[in-house]
Amino acid sequence: MDRYFGNMEGFQAFGSAHLIPVIFYTILTCIWIFLAKKWDYQKQYKSALYFSFVLAGLVLFWMFFKMWNNQFDPAEDFPFHLCNILTLVLPFALYYKSRWFFGILYFWVLVGTMQAILTPELKEPFPHFIYFRYWTVHCGLVMLIFYGLLVFKWKVYWKDIRNAIIGANVYVVFSFIANYLSGGNYFFTMHKPRTASLLDYLGPWPWYLFTGQIIMVLLFIGAYLPLHFNYRKYQKTNQTI
Repeated sequence: MDRYFGNMEGFQAFGSAHLIPVIFYTILTCIWIFLAKKWDYQKQYKSALYFSFVLAGLVLFWMFFKMWNNQFDPAEDFPFHLCNILTLVLPFALYYKSRWFFGILYFWVLVGTMQAILTPELKEPFPHFIYFRYWTVHCGLVMLIFYGLLVFKWKVYWKDIRNAIIGANVYVVFSFIANYLSGGNYFFTMHKPRTASLLDYLGPWPWYLFTGQIIMVLLFIGAYLPLHFNYRKYQKTNQTI
């Protein structure tokens, strides 16, 4: 059982244990979207909703597993990292078909979650539960973003950048409170992650919290530009027709 649920280290970034899940979930995303485009709306909707339940279940399972075994550590085991919180909010957002939340989620996932995929803050190797949870949750969030864009045809607007920035700063305040009470480092507001990341180039603590704001805005704008040009191309095509 220790192999799957115990304290283990050994994950190597950019090795096969890193590349294989990324490739696997990329292929799975393409297949899922290809099939979903042939379904009626109810089947499309249920597919996304049930998948969001799976992501939330993976996050909650680990927290309750640690509690059940008297191993729960408030500094590490609350689902307070941003991607984990998103999995808990997603089922409600999908249930209420919240385009507003999708607009925020688009930027948080394509900028924040993608960073976690490229430079994973992970120590547990294959086949540990945390290893599977990490890749399923992070890649799953990206899958749902592309599903929303390509299957549901949800739109993202310039104003969503503002909402995403405000929401991110609200979460920073929340993380400071959570970290103060738990002694943790949720959202990496107390110190940088142990592994290499973009934060390494943004100065020491607490300056990277401020320089990170500038990089965040630039990356949000960069994430929006492909959609902006695609919308403009679509409008010109319709006007021509």
